[in-house]
Amino acid sequence: MGEKPIVIAAFRDKRPGHRKQTDGVLAALSALTATEVHGFELPPPGPGVTARDLSRLMLALAGLPVATGPEAPDVPPRFDLVIGAGSRAHVPMILFQRRRGGRLVTCMTPDALVAGFFDLCLVPAHDRPRPRKNIFVTFGPPNTSRKDGPHDPARGLLLVGGADEKSHAWDSAATLARMEAILDAEQGVAWTISSSPRTPPDMLPLLERLAAAHHGARFFRSADTPPGWVEERYSESGTAWITADSVSMIYEALTAGCRVGVFPVEWKRPDGKFALGLSILHQKGMIRFFDEWKAAPGDWTQPPPLDEAGRCAREILERFFPERISGGS
Repeated sequence: MGEKPIVIAAFRDKRPGHRKQTDGVLAALSALTATEVHGFELPPPGPGVTARDLSRLMLALAGLPVATGPEAPDVPPRFDLVIGAGSRAHVPMILFQRRRGGRLVTCMTPDALVAGFFDLCLVPAHDRPRPRKNIFVTFGPPNTSRKDGPHDPARGLLLVGGADEKSHAWDSAATLARMEAILDAEQGVAWTISSSPRTPPDMLPLLERLAAAHHGARFFRSADTPPGWVEERYSESGTAWITADSVSMIYEALTAGCRVGVFPVEWKRPDGKFALGLSILHQKGMIRFFDEWKAAPGDWTQPPPLDEAGRCAREILERFFPERISGGS
């Protein structure tokens, strides 16, 4: 008989980044041990933990009945693990765990009011977490990228973020000029260029013209690409250049095994968590900044790929299911 699977409740909201964090850890767990995953879909995300969330939690702690969110008719009576990402998922996860059991794991920094309920919090270093027994620090959020692609050095990827009034100032002209410098310097590479939902609309035709002016370059609007498209591009590309504001894509490209270059943006908080995260990666030699490349284009080493989903999965097994670890880690 085979190994009895870990029975897992996976809470997912509508944000692609949150789903990738949860699904990346689940995929890594499934590669290490038998799992049985039951998914629970949450409403579209809003602000963090609300007063209504807290009132539901207080009722539950007082032993009074309270709804725990969506449940399918075939939900098992007991679970081994409850996992999810997104602040709106946290109270539903806690309420569900109180009824159905299991270790409680969040793939992000939880609100301080509920952090103590979690058995394990997978927290990126750029969030500057305080040391606690239930904190496991990662280089960045886990994701679904895979490192088994061909990574052809003759193929490259240029990913363009865009405006966000809260975090940074956006300069389309400066970004286009930096992209053109890459295209001019590496004309033997077939470049794929893609926008993001935040890319200013007036920049899209400029990106189209940029691609048309360079042999072998192609531009794709993010709105026209299906789910999983960018992961396929990471897999086939040797190098990815990404604007600094697209932080999750930087970690995804590193996980896939690409060499990663970063186009700068003007941060409104130079000491903020996103700038800090990039600084940590740069100090470890995992990314290269544009000005550094411009000064010495050929001086570029290939870092080992990140595997934060794998690290998180192994941490879960070592803490809660050590009997499933074979040969150490």
